[in-house]
Amino acid sequence: MYEKDVEKQYNIMSHFYNVLYAEADMKDYEDEFINQYKEVLKELPQNAKVLDSSCGNGIQATALKKEGIEVVGTDISEEMVKLSKQYAKSNNLSFTTKQLSWQQLPLHFKEEFDVVFCCGNSISHSMSRAEMLSNIKSLYKVTKKGGKIIIDTRNWDKVLKENTRFNTSDVIEYKGKRYIFTYIWNLNGFNKASNVEILFIEITDDKETSCKSLKLNFMPFTHYDFILVLKNCGLKILKDNFHLDADNYSVILQK
Repeated sequence: MYEKDVEKQYNIMSHFYNVLYAEADMKDYEDEFINQYKEVLKELPQNAKVLDSSCGNGIQATALKKEGIEVVGTDISEEMVKLSKQYAKSNNLSFTTKQLSWQQLPLHFKEEFDVVFCCGNSISHSMSRAEMLSNIKSLYKVTKKGGKIIIDTRNWDKVLKENTRFNTSDVIEYKGKRYIFTYIWNLNGFNKASNVEILFIEITDDKETSCKSLKLNFMPFTHYDFILVLKNCGLKILKDNFHLDADNYSVILQK
């Protein structure tokens, strides 16, 4: 049920996903990503193979490809895989992409990746601790012995402490249209199913508006519990930049 829900939600959201990034400089995102993990990428062996296991709109995978790295992009959503292909094409690049959930990865790949990325808070779409453990074990199975897994996530400790109910954007322009989007957080505590409703409000020329509501399911978890899950997968923690006041954090792991 989880996989079908998330797949459906991101398929519906794919057009508006680009609205969220409309006024951002994608090159800045690429550079930030490469700079954040430059030490890991510098240690890659010749002919290394890297998996972006939640490739989304393709920013990270494209950035890796620009570095001359063989990269494979996978995502549970067919529409997000299409966005990834489109973004790579807009940069005159291409790489292998497949529509796969984390559970499906070991059915398609063996222990062949030197580094596996799971970016963009994707792991939060695991709707129970057991499901998260199973998903990370799938990443483990496709990683070479001695290879690395990198997971970044929203800092749910901070989110639940602040308990912010709404976040609203400035006016954003995308393909000749103007939008405002509002996040409505429906938080039920740690390790409990929650969701965020995203209202995309389109402002027309005559100052009328139309509204599209989308929901994404997730499960908040504490940093402490997350680390326990990672250790239960048999992973060694090489770096953990968690800080209570940070919006996000990442963990670099070794198989």
